[in-house]
Amino acid sequence: MSTVAKTLDPQIGLDTRGMAINTVAAVVFLITWISFGLLEVMTQDTYVSTPGPSLLRLALVALACATAIIIGRGLRPIPRSVYIVVTVFLCTFEALKSIFTINTFGADTGILANSSALTAVLGTMNLIAAVLFPILVAIALATVTARLVPVAEAAAPTTLRHRSRNAAIGLFAAVGIVLLVWLLRTMFIDSQFLWEYGDALNALGAAIGFVSAIFALRVIAESRSQPADAQAAGSSRSGITPRSARTLAFVTFACGLFLCLVSTVLAVGFPPLFVVGYTGWVISLFGLVIGGFVLAVRTLSATRATISAQTGGTAQADAPAHRVDPVQR
Repeated sequence: MSTVAKTLDPQIGLDTRGMAINTVAAVVFLITWISFGLLEVMTQDTYVSTPGPSLLRLALVALACATAIIIGRGLRPIPRSVYIVVTVFLCTFEALKSIFTINTFGADTGILANSSALTAVLGTMNLIAAVLFPILVAIALATVTARLVPVAEAAAPTTLRHRSRNAAIGLFAAVGIVLLVWLLRTMFIDSQFLWEYGDALNALGAAIGFVSAIFALRVIAESRSQPADAQAAGSSRSGITPRSARTLAFVTFACGLFLCLVSTVLAVGFPPLFVVGYTGWVISLFGLVIGGFVLAVRTLSATRATISAQTGGTAQADAPAHRVDPVQR
């Protein structure tokens, strides 16, 4: 009975082990998503007659689908069901394109590949999936990570302060790398080094920001899971962190995924015209810079308020009773 009540409690989120699994799944999804997008760009101009790229695409789609479902397992029952259905739907179209646009299983699929109607439908659905899939995963990751945890699972305030510093340093580093590359490219247009290796640095910064945002949002969730007299921003009736923190984390997740993908494609030597183009690259770059910077500041302020609240409460509890001196006659 207690187990069922604990499961249905809206303020119960992932424990430490579950959060570790979610973090690993998010990192695997990031790597899979980048690999899939890079393979998509390399094979988009011509159909490949050998089964290697097609089978690799199918494997990457299956792995991305599995990791996305793992990320969303902490959602509530109804949103989780909708999330799984949409994820499987999008991944199915990605798999169908791998099957019907590349001659893998014989001449019949090669004939299907020549069908303009089928190619147009699959191409359109592939474009929709390429845009919606990472956004869907970013929403699920932000929602699950932001859920409060039991008081027994929350780390001590001093530990949270140390974790918040590490997460903030990672976010500041990501923002600094991306912003510095952009500024140097603007100032030194003729620098061959910046144009050759700048995109690789942008991809690295986006990956660092994506991972750091997970730890930052978890720190905020744990800081609000402290006892009532030591919370950073008061109690939460909905069982999740403030909307501002979740929104900042979502922006960092989504922009980090897109920027890492596009920058990797540019670093390899292909144009980013398959999904979002240069406009999407600029939006994701500044979205990561703004979202990551504000989230880092938000993380530091949350744990600082928790430490101050608990320190003040402890000092008040330990203070001796005030002695009233008798009135001198």
